[in-house]
Amino acid sequence: MDALTAFKDNCGFGLLANIKNVPSYQNTDDSITALSRMIHRGAIAADGKSADGSGLLFSMPDKFMRKSAKSIGVDLPQKYAVGMLFLTNEKQKETISEMCEKNDLKVAGYRKVPIDTSVLGKFALESLPNIMQVFVVPNSISSVKRFDALLYLARKEIEHALRDEKGFYIPSFSGNVVSYKGLVIPTYIKEFYRDLQDRDFEVSFALFHQRFSTNTLPEWKLAQPFRVMAHNGEINSIEANRFYVAAKSNSLKSSVFSDEELKRILPILQTGSSDSASLDNVLEFLLVNDVDFFKAVRNLIPAPWQNAPHMDGKLRAFYEYASTCFEAWDGPAAISMTNGRYIGCVLDRNGLRPAKYLITRDNRIIISSEYGVIDLEPENILERSRLQSGEMIGIDLKFGKIIYDDEINEYMKNSQPYGEWLNENMHYLQEYVSRKFEDLSDYKYKNLIQMQRYHNITNEVIENIIKPMAESGKENTASMGDDTPLAAFSNKQRNFTDFFKQKFAQVTNPPIDPLRESVVMSTNTGFGQIHNILDENPDHTKRLKTITPVLFYEKFKVLLSFGDENSPRYDSDYKYRTYFTGFKKDIKNSLQELSLQIVNDVKKDGIRTIVLDDRVLDEKTKLIPMAMVVGRINEDLLKAGVRHLTSTVVASGELMDPHSVAVMLGYGANAVYPYLLYATVLDVYPNNCKDMLKNTQHGMSQGILKIMSKMGISTVASYRNSALFDVIGLSKEIAKSCFASSSALLCGLGYEDIESRIEENHKSAFVSGNISR
Repeated sequence: MDALTAFKDNCGFGLLANIKNVPSYQNTDDSITALSRMIHRGAIAADGKSADGSGLLFSMPDKFMRKSAKSIGVDLPQKYAVGMLFLTNEKQKETISEMCEKNDLKVAGYRKVPIDTSVLGKFALESLPNIMQVFVVPNSISSVKRFDALLYLARKEIEHALRDEKGFYIPSFSGNVVSYKGLVIPTYIKEFYRDLQDRDFEVSFALFHQRFSTNTLPEWKLAQPFRVMAHNGEINSIEANRFYVAAKSNSLKSSVFSDEELKRILPILQTGSSDSASLDNVLEFLLVNDVDFFKAVRNLIPAPWQNAPHMDGKLRAFYEYASTCFEAWDGPAAISMTNGRYIGCVLDRNGLRPAKYLITRDNRIIISSEYGVIDLEPENILERSRLQSGEMIGIDLKFGKIIYDDEINEYMKNSQPYGEWLNENMHYLQEYVSRKFEDLSDYKYKNLIQMQRYHNITNEVIENIIKPMAESGKENTASMGDDTPLAAFSNKQRNFTDFFKQKFAQVTNPPIDPLRESVVMSTNTGFGQIHNILDENPDHTKRLKTITPVLFYEKFKVLLSFGDENSPRYDSDYKYRTYFTGFKKDIKNSLQELSLQIVNDVKKDGIRTIVLDDRVLDEKTKLIPMAMVVGRINEDLLKAGVRHLTSTVVASGELMDPHSVAVMLGYGANAVYPYLLYATVLDVYPNNCKDMLKNTQHGMSQGILKIMSKMGISTVASYRNSALFDVIGLSKEIAKSCFASSSALLCGLGYEDIESRIEENHKSAFVSGNISR
């Protein structure tokens, strides 16, 4: 193999552990060697010293830490913690001591970590923080019992207090692990951190990581491992995941922390962090709240289950239950993680990052991106293998046992009666529909021509977009090139969704093939409120689900029947209200009033299913662009702390192709009802309409899969709320108000410009005698 192409441009990661939890300096030295041998997996600057970052997360080297504490006049008690600190000024120590004291902890002393700056490159040296260690001990009987929880609470409050101080960071603050990381080339990390040369630095395990930076610039704090994990890959659904974390934070109840303490912890995610750091924040939060180690990992990085034909039924029930509480942190991922007792590794559903492991006869396990990271005698190797897509392996350090994927699955699926809970509380909409497209009454409109004209469904759109879907069940094949003017600069009528262009995945992520890899893809979507994610109970399974977010009339009616107070199926958890998105004048204030009304109805009237409908178009009523409505309401519900209670369904004439559906999903819609698309198909194919309508719905669903696959996202649940679009041509005011998480190429079109275009389009559609498309 060509040496230049043999190495892969992605992070190197791994773990090394003594299965019996026996500490030794050999473990320390071997983990440093393993890290050094993955130097090719990170970028190096021309000076030969500046790098993307590398590091190790060790089990607490008790012998070394007691000796180090004694050197500064501190005798450590049985229970203690060490905080690794990146400081930028001495005053930050006062905040650390103050927050520790507030949480019944005592700072026993600070230690300057000895380093050799000669091994650093110019960039790393210029941003080098003051690296310190703080020794923290319990201050009372109560804090002894809650030591780990109080350490976490104190660290979060320190981070909140110092969040505006650039360069400040706490790599670790724990009684179980300690982090040594930074903008250091792996081969120099032992020279840089002199502690790692001390033979008393004995550990039983280590996570190690060499960073290849693709989506953020190198920083000291972004070097991995983080507090509980190291990650090789990119989380492509990161914006959606961060949104969900913020939304679910409003329903938290903890057995470890009081409500008042939870408020002090929030927000869970640190601002300005990478995708990997955000995942680490959430995993750490779950673990410190006593969520089971293996379930916490599998909640966030599930195996593919929706379309896995041979998966055990009980295991499928566990994953379906988990999907009601969590959305997959989707994207290529190989993750090693630990909570002090357990250590493990998991691969994402696509298996796009390697994780190879060796188990030795002297009770050690080495998992890494590649073989050969440490030298082992062949006769010492007991087992050699690799994780497959979606697999997990763990080590129970307390009992000295390796736990394989089958054992983990066996434990998870039998830990609760998930199947019974699902059978009792979860309903699929298709259970209530005997046949598709039987009732065509909702696809017939007297003013169809005007509606089509207003929504820009021209003859060209019918011939090139709608007919291919109706006749073949898939999108028309076309070149990726697009030489039409940007919507902001076009003098032709353009749809509002034309202002949105989806981003592509990072350079190291291949797009998914949604046909060949259909087992990992899913368009399943659900409706219903999200409960407390820190406990397990049947309430979580109270959901309505459908296998595609593109609804036809019968399913749309079934969904609404669950929220209709006059229906025998009525359940207050799905109570719905329809909100029409028309306006007469002043689009900005009309949008604001609509959003305020919806938020108020959710809070005071118990509305849980929000139906946004634009079927009020007439000679006097114009329409607020639906994407603008969805995005604004989504953001306002989140700010009001009620987003986790609601589901949003969009009935719109704007939905004519998969891109327009993807925009609605990306900004928060749970499902869409493209009534005008169906009405157009019925108009074009009056004699063979049912098959054509089925094909159209299928084509829309397949198109959504194709769009998600370009972003390396496998499930609609992970794609929703991701806002993975560049908003091209809209003003800062609109982008900030409606699409807060989007980037924008700003050309200055504000509310007045948009309203002017809508007015012009409205006149064109409803001018007397105008019947052309």
